Amino acid sequence: MLETICDVMKAGYERNWSTSRDSNVSIRHYGRDYFFITPTGVRKQTMQPDQFKKIQVLGSNWMEMEYTPISRNLKPSGELPLHFGLQKNMGQHSDDTRVVVHLHPTYTVAAMHAGIELADLVKDFPELSRYTRVAKNVGDQPPISQELADACHQQLELDPYSGHVNYDIVGLKGHGVVALAHSPWRAYEHIERLEHICKIVLVSGNY
Repeated sequence: MLETICDVMKAGYERNWSTSRDSNVSIRHYGRDYFFITPTGVRKQTMQPDQFKKIQVLGSNWMEMEYTPISRNLKPSGELPLHFGLQKNMGQHSDDTRVVVHLHPTYTVAAMHAGIELADLVKDFPELSRYTRVAKNVGDQPPISQELADACHQQLELDPYSGHVNYDIVGLKGHGVVALAHSPWRAYEHIERLEHICKIVLVSGNY
């Protein structure tokens, strides 16, 4: 599935949802005491599976593990606190996989910059509310910080014990979105769906 994540990162780059070295993704399979996360400072549109960082989950802490000779020389994404909080506990079923995708979709970021509460869009667009649960926006927080991670987890209504979340996607003011799903493309679709609605709203000028 790491190859699929690379495809998703490339698709996000091609849609101008991130620049070369922005955005990050993590994946964990239920029952494994580790997850994979994209490295920092790597061109995401040309990422390869052997560049991912392997992170072992040690209760409330983490430890970098050797994955490949290439990844050994890379650092995990600076948004590791955000991903770790969502990956350290995840679901209750043996076939669960959790993918966390952080991208910077243009119209969604613009909508938040314009003062639009993303969670309110579901009221007028049923094609969004039927398939994607949108959390309330996260306000201004410093990037790659524990404060940002905590605010994101709070808006997603993350249960720190079970890992359950009540929403599929949350907007980070000035900093993109975070989407969760059981597969990379499902997470991507949450972002795509919200981005489409934000574009409609901004183009209409009725907000």
